[in-house]
Amino acid sequence: MILLQRFFQICLFKAGPADVPASLWLLKLVCLAYFAVGTLVSHVDHPWQASLVASLADTFLLLVVCWAAVYLKGMRSRFIQTASAMAGTGAIMGLFGLPVFMLFRAVDSSGQLTSLVLLLVLILMFWSLFITAHIFRMALEIRPGMAAILTVAYTILSLFVVGLSMSGVA
Repeated sequence: MILLQRFFQICLFKAGPADVPASLWLLKLVCLAYFAVGTLVSHVDHPWQASLVASLADTFLLLVVCWAAVYLKGMRSRFIQTASAMAGTGAIMGLFGLPVFMLFRAVDSSGQLTSLVLLLVLILMFWSLFITAHIFRMALEIRPGMAAILTVAYTILSLFVVGLSMSGVA
């Protein structure tokens, strides 16, 4: 329960990846949660098989990007905490997003509720981007602008890889 609370604190910018235990067991657990939630969110719009492949590709990419970032910065000892923070907060944001995406699919596209749901989607999207930038900034000890650039690059790469995996190319 304390670990879940710690991930929520990161989502609220009150803690950083250094506040997550450097536990390989925890990393495996949060990666499994990230994968499972990603699969459920993706399944709102796609069949199970495509959702599983896309979520697996996204989880793998998260680990690769975290490893590459800390390796290139010379902070390899921070990999487990950084990846755990990314996967744990990603799973939480996915859980927040799941009902919003399900509601988006259920509402009439010309109704007033659509605007509210789209606003919620935008809020969740930007909040998630800010969390990722916060984790990169804290873990890599970089300036906010550089963390924002890294976050945008990671997000574009993630969208590209997930898109390729959904199309069956990757």
